[in-house]
Amino acid sequence: MDYLLLTLILLLGALSGTVIWWMLRNEARIRLLQIDLAADRAEMRSGLSRMESSINVMNLSSEAILQSNPENQGAIAIHTILKKIETQIDAGLSDSDTAASNAKELHSAMRMLLKSVEIDGDLGKEPQSLQPGALNLTDRLFSLLENMNIEASSLGLNTLEFAKLGELLYRCGHLEWAYSCYQSAIAKTPGHTVSLSSLSHLAKQEGNLELQLDWIEKMIEHDPDNSDLLRSHASLVIQSGVDEERAERDMLRLEAMGKDTPADQSLLSGLRSRSGSPQETIERLEKILEKEPERAEDWFLKAKMHVKLSEFDDALISVDEAIKTHRQFGEAWALKANLLADNALFQEDALRAARHAVALNAGGTELILLKADLVALEEGEISASETLQSALEANPDNDELRSHIANLLREGGELELAEKLLNEAPIQTSIIHVARARIQLMYADMQRDGTGETDEMHIAVAKQSFETAIELNRESGIAWLGIARCERLLRNFEIANESLDRASRLLDGESSVYAESALLALDTGDLVEANRLIEAAAVGLEDTALIAYLRGNLDCMNGNFISARNHFDDVLERHDPLHVRARLNRIAASLALGLHDSALDDCRILLDLAPELTLAKCRMADVLMLVANWEPAKQFWTEILELNGNHPHALTQLAACNIALGTPDQAEAPLNKAIRLDPKFSPAWHNRGLLYLEWGEEDAAIQDFETTIKVDPDHIDARLHLASIHHSAERWKKAAPLWRQVLDIDSDNDVARQRLSQCEAQISIQSR
Repeated sequence: MDYLLLTLILLLGALSGTVIWWMLRNEARIRLLQIDLAADRAEMRSGLSRMESSINVMNLSSEAILQSNPENQGAIAIHTILKKIETQIDAGLSDSDTAASNAKELHSAMRMLLKSVEIDGDLGKEPQSLQPGALNLTDRLFSLLENMNIEASSLGLNTLEFAKLGELLYRCGHLEWAYSCYQSAIAKTPGHTVSLSSLSHLAKQEGNLELQLDWIEKMIEHDPDNSDLLRSHASLVIQSGVDEERAERDMLRLEAMGKDTPADQSLLSGLRSRSGSPQETIERLEKILEKEPERAEDWFLKAKMHVKLSEFDDALISVDEAIKTHRQFGEAWALKANLLADNALFQEDALRAARHAVALNAGGTELILLKADLVALEEGEISASETLQSALEANPDNDELRSHIANLLREGGELELAEKLLNEAPIQTSIIHVARARIQLMYADMQRDGTGETDEMHIAVAKQSFETAIELNRESGIAWLGIARCERLLRNFEIANESLDRASRLLDGESSVYAESALLALDTGDLVEANRLIEAAAVGLEDTALIAYLRGNLDCMNGNFISARNHFDDVLERHDPLHVRARLNRIAASLALGLHDSALDDCRILLDLAPELTLAKCRMADVLMLVANWEPAKQFWTEILELNGNHPHALTQLAACNIALGTPDQAEAPLNKAIRLDPKFSPAWHNRGLLYLEWGEEDAAIQDFETTIKVDPDHIDARLHLASIHHSAERWKKAAPLWRQVLDIDSDNDVARQRLSQCEAQISIQSR
């Protein structure tokens, strides 16, 4: 027990010592902590003192700013209200009481903002400067109105406030709300001129002539003697092309008020010439010219009326009188050139008139082109080309002329020169991009290799050029038509159809739209629709290369190869010997008719015209194989594969040549590669089946023929070989359905019919 007690005493002593040591240690730490806290409090007091000083300085500064710029007080107050509402919305405080309070405060902020800006809301005037931050506050105000589902009509503003808010929102880009504000202003004050003018301005921006006319007519109702409004109304009526009598009434009203100008009188004469019959206009002009024979403009107008009546001799007399009266009357010279151009006896006089017109900058690009055509007839093509080049040098910004020259170069096969000319254009306009796209499409025609990869590269570039043209001019029907063609060539038929719809709306009734639609119908296999569209296109394009090409394609698809070849002859021999697709299609028609020599001649011509046209080499090699000229054919396929080693058709045909030349061991590798590149390329599967059949590997051959049929259900040769294998092996039940499938494809196949009878007979014997 003494030992136990001693042990307990020792333990208690140790424990007491430990506790005392721990308490002393903590006391030291607490003292250090108190010292740190005292230092922190001192530092905090110092910081608060500095902060207080900074706040005092800021208060003094803000007071000074507000005293020197009192107009900012309103902006700060508006910002405070908006910030408060934005914070509540972000925090999700959206009960009915809060919403009502926010709406009131927002309305107050809105009125403060409108009061602070010195504008009247008229969008038709030069925009006035605004206080800094006004548009930013307007934008925030709009966001809150949208967030709180508040409509313009429920804002409870007066007419001027609505107009002001409309202008602010317009400047921020919120056009729909601006429109609603002005409509609300009109609802309060129907004759509010500023709002009506602004609504007319918005309609003009949208390109809505009809709506613009409506607003101007409402303005005229409240201010019927406003000469500027009457002129604007007349101009819009003429642009819309509907009921031009309204424009004539406007001009007559100006005349009655004595406010008409010479421009108004000229416009009235033109209106009367359009609204009345040409004969009545001529009679009216003759009465005027009897009294004042020196009026060149009236002689010119009389000549145009005679042209409308197809009275070309009288038109020529009148235009000569106009020129006699005013030698520098460029438009009269242009009309004379057009009147004489079609008469072979007066082409020299027509050229003289055209030169006068072009020198006087009359007739536009059309006259420059007419002059070049007349120069070509009189002096030759070289002089005509020099004429166009001179005209372009004199006016390098004329994109229409530049693109026309580029198109002539393109049609002559000078693609690089055409590209260079377009790249030199000072401004890359929509017309220039369309011309550039056409060059890319011709490159695609001249560098095709049959795999589609080369085509797709150039077509994608062409498509990008057409898209750029549309970005520059959304109303370019030709560019939309080009997009449709690119999408069709890329086999995106639905997109092509959508683009055609856009083009048809912009090029209403144009034959080129019908022609492209016909090509799309041919590609999709709708031959009845294609025929209808070709006839529609022929109305404006009869006796052209395009119509002959379309009819040739249609006849090919209908199996009428003789007629198709005649149409392709027409394209290549009468219209366009550089038409690559027509020549390729004539090769196909020639092969279908067994005209191998003619097909070879066309292949040689194509390779002369377009040495990089790998597809022409493919056709040449195909024809050589058809006439059993295997060695040259093999050389062609080898050349093609050196250019593109991933060409499934070339690999397959090279294998066929190797088999025919007695080296079947060199055929398997190309066939395997062709299958690997394009597992859906049925000729490769079929040819490999033939190779295995020759080697006696019947099971492998059967498997390849079955795959061929899966890939191409109409592949009759694969079905014949497969049926023959089973028939020879006396597998009658397997052979019989295969012979039937051959007859489903070709009901006149005598071999299949005879073999099917044999199978059925054997099956009948076995079942007894």
